[in-house]
Amino acid sequence: MEEIEKLKRQIELEKQAHQQTENILEQKALALYETTVQLQHLNQDLEQKVRYTADELQRTEKKYRHLIDSIQDIIYKVSVDGIFTYVNPVVKERLGFTEDEIIGKHFTSLVLPNYQESHIDFYTEMILNGKESTYNEFPIKSKRGQIVWIGQNVRRIENDDKTVELVAVARDITERKRTEDTLRATQARFGDLISNLQKGVLVEDENHKIVLTNQLFCDLFKINMSPNELTGIDCLSLVDDVKKLFKDPEEFVTRIGEILTKREIVVDEQIEMLDGRILERNYIPIFLEGQYKGHLFNYSDVTDKYLAHEQLRKSEEKYRGILDNMELGLLEVDNNHTILRAYDRFCEMLGYTNEELVGQNAKELFLPEAETEIVDERQEEREKGEASSYELSLIKKDGTPIWVLISGAPIMDEHGEVVASMGIHYDITERKLLEQELAKAKVIAEEARQAEKQFLANMSHEIRTPLNAIIGMTHLMFDTHPTNEQFEYLDILKTSADFLHSLISDLLDMAKIEAGRIEIHKHPFELVGLLRTIQRVFQIKLDSSPVEINLLTDVKISGNYLGDDLLLNQILLNIIGNAEKFTEQGSIDVMVKLQREELDTCWIEFKISDTGIGIPENKLDLIFQKFKQVDSEQGHKHKGTGLGLAITKQLVELQGGTIEVKSREGEGTTFIVTLPFQKAKTEVIKNNHVIKEASSNLASCKVLVAEDNAMNQKYISSLLNKWHFTYAIASDGRKAVEKAKKEQFDIILMDIQMPNMDGYEATIKIRNTQNINQNTPIIALTASAMLDQKNKAFEVGMNNFVTKPFSPNHLLSVIQNYVGTKSDHAVLVPEEPSPSTSSNDYNNDITLLDKNRLEDLYGEDKEYAADIFQTFLEDVLPDFNEFPDLIHQQKWEELRILTHKLKPSLGMVGLTELERYLIMMEKKIKDDPEYEGILAHWNTFQIKLSESIPVLKVELNKLQAAL
Repeated sequence: MEEIEKLKRQIELEKQAHQQTENILEQKALALYETTVQLQHLNQDLEQKVRYTADELQRTEKKYRHLIDSIQDIIYKVSVDGIFTYVNPVVKERLGFTEDEIIGKHFTSLVLPNYQESHIDFYTEMILNGKESTYNEFPIKSKRGQIVWIGQNVRRIENDDKTVELVAVARDITERKRTEDTLRATQARFGDLISNLQKGVLVEDENHKIVLTNQLFCDLFKINMSPNELTGIDCLSLVDDVKKLFKDPEEFVTRIGEILTKREIVVDEQIEMLDGRILERNYIPIFLEGQYKGHLFNYSDVTDKYLAHEQLRKSEEKYRGILDNMELGLLEVDNNHTILRAYDRFCEMLGYTNEELVGQNAKELFLPEAETEIVDERQEEREKGEASSYELSLIKKDGTPIWVLISGAPIMDEHGEVVASMGIHYDITERKLLEQELAKAKVIAEEARQAEKQFLANMSHEIRTPLNAIIGMTHLMFDTHPTNEQFEYLDILKTSADFLHSLISDLLDMAKIEAGRIEIHKHPFELVGLLRTIQRVFQIKLDSSPVEINLLTDVKISGNYLGDDLLLNQILLNIIGNAEKFTEQGSIDVMVKLQREELDTCWIEFKISDTGIGIPENKLDLIFQKFKQVDSEQGHKHKGTGLGLAITKQLVELQGGTIEVKSREGEGTTFIVTLPFQKAKTEVIKNNHVIKEASSNLASCKVLVAEDNAMNQKYISSLLNKWHFTYAIASDGRKAVEKAKKEQFDIILMDIQMPNMDGYEATIKIRNTQNINQNTPIIALTASAMLDQKNKAFEVGMNNFVTKPFSPNHLLSVIQNYVGTKSDHAVLVPEEPSPSTSSNDYNNDITLLDKNRLEDLYGEDKEYAADIFQTFLEDVLPDFNEFPDLIHQQKWEELRILTHKLKPSLGMVGLTELERYLIMMEKKIKDDPEYEGILAHWNTFQIKLSESIPVLKVELNKLQAAL
């Protein structure tokens, strides 16, 4: 029973379990059904979404294609072989190519040749290294031939891990490249500017890293690194080494910290270095859009400026102290001259108190009526804000006058308006009184000087006139075929007269001596011949005297020397003549030896010893002083001016020589002169005293001679007869004017000092009245050696002057120069120098050409050289005729321009010495255009130019003959 029950219960449980299983299966079946229904719905939805997605993809593709087509960058594709497979339409706008012109071509066809290889390497590396994207820049040439810079991003497209093509977005960056080039150029210029700036420059960023510096900064702070090496370094790392250079190292560091903390501009801050230098520092903070980006320091060494400033400051303190202690009276007045304040010294100066002066009108109180106009003029200057200094006389309280030097300045208010004036008064009454006395003395001295000049001019005329006749008659006697003995005596007579003429010229032309205008004229001369002639002159003079003159010359001295034989003659004649005066018996020994040779210079020693009375030792210093003579103990006085040895010393030193004297009283005196000479390369041609014949173009020459001296009339007449000239004689200026009105002459020879009317007045009459000789050349015949009388000859209208005594050949050359050229402005013919004992023919004393210069200029091109010489003689030489007029009219600027223009032409024909003369003349015109000095310089120049003309003509003939 129990088992049945168990079985029933078991069956019941199984039924229940089966029923539950059925229930579960029903539920699952229902759920499966519901799922199937849902899947059907989902499938329907999916089909709808697929259809929608396809439509959306088409719309998106169309949108993005439109986007690609509208973008302004070039988009293209290339195959792995580098062939264009796609390019967007922008390529037409940017490069001028159509899509069809691009697709199918290799990408290198557009790239500039210099960049093709690097561009291929770029793509190759990208593909080989598997880079997904890269960027590069390169230039290409557009269809129009323009260079376009491209910057492109390139992406690699793969299929099955294999690159199939490259896609690039390329942008035109030409403008950016230009901007970068401009920026690089600007940076380079800025870098150069910083490098060459005369200041040490340091630029740091906000982190104290050095951005830029220059070499001067490194030098100032003794940094052993270059500016490039410093770039990027932390500047704080240099502080420990740099601070040691400063006098207060810690102060330097502390101050730098303060500056960097405040970030405010610092200007011209001075810091002292340990070695004494002073540096000036400037600091400028750099801000960009309000953000601190760093700063700039610059340092400069201002030691010299600092020291100068300190010196100036001390000087100002010094002179301020001096000014405080000087007796200067200060006065303040308003614009109406009303006194605002009078300082103590001013009150003392005028005798008033401050209370008596304040409120008074200074113009009415102090000024004499004659001074009011000056004060009004100065007041106008004050109102313009100008200061000035001037002298003024004032009336003191007691009525006595006082002279003051006033330094006046305006006083301005805060608006810059002149409201008053300050005057500083210095009492110059004593100086004014002294000036008045000096002015009187100057008038007296000027009158005395004029009297002296007139005396010298008259004495010159009186001595030269008979001397002219002596020399002239000597010339004529040479022409009478004298015997050998007579010829020797005539030669000595003429030589002595010529040297007397030269001596008188130097003695009488005091202005020339005192102004140092005696010039050295070097030319070849025979030294031994000169010495023997001097010996012969004194032998004749001492013929009846118990005194012998002996000459002993060094055997090494021979041939010709280059120097001024005229000055040498004067020196020796002065010394030997002096010995002859003080030697009563015994001998005068002249010993000449070659002392030494230095390159081309020979130093010749002339020792002149006598057995005369000698000179006391305590009076040796007197003999070279002007107007000093040494009297003997016997009281003997000797004739003379006392100028001889003084002039001799000047002439020796002028030539670069020395002179000394040794003497014992009662035993004699020895003078030792040492002079430098050069050995001459040219032969000296002796003067045979032959009077030249007149040229054929003077056959009909007609001359008017205005001369009052009978001997000179005879001399000139003889010469004119010899030259077969027609002439008329006028014994004074009035008769010369009358003859000039009646008869035509080719040239007029006009003496200066004549009775009834002198030569100046006669010339003025002829030049300024209507007559047939108004433009006839007039030549002054002057016995005066005074320079101002020669200048006056030009001023009154004379064309040239001939100084008496003159030689026949010189007078003929002057006449031929004017009559032969028919010119009122012929080149001045130089005065013939007084010949020495070894006289040279004047026309052979010529300036030699600079052969080295000519060789450098022309070499073997003789045709070119001949053309230049001919051009100079025909076209350039006449331009020198403008000099006399410009000088006498004192047109200095025109003269300077003409001088500057003509000087190079002289060098072109080898006249380098004359070129140097014009260079000196141009400098003198520019720096000190003084009439007499420039005229003297011109006279020297035109002498040498005249001497050179025959040489140029000979050279031209040689050149033309060689062609």
